[in-house]
Amino acid sequence: MTDIEIRLIRFLLTSSVYSDNAVMKNLGINEEELIAAYNSLEKNGYLESYKEYEARNPKKGCSSNCCSEKNCSSCNSCSMDNTFDTSKIKIITIKAILEFDNY
Repeated sequence: MTDIEIRLIRFLLTSSVYSDNAVMKNLGINEEELIAAYNSLEKNGYLESYKEYEARNPKKGCSSNCCSEKNCSSCNSCSMDNTFDTSKIKIITIKAILEFDNY
């Protein structure tokens, strides 16, 4: 694992959501280095795509009583609206948390 990959995992574990620009700025890396680190971390099981995460964690439909007109902000039981582009979302895996959370 490269120094950039280690710093990236540690940085991502400090909070829940960051844009790619924020990650690059905080780590002092460029887009090519970030993409390479993301790809390596996904390949090695430290990150996964939102699609993979969602496949393992199926969402409920909007049939519960707390949902009205597919607005489930109060109960969070609906799937993410398909109008959002989730292709760039990366999820930190349990493997990353177990190996790096105590740093």
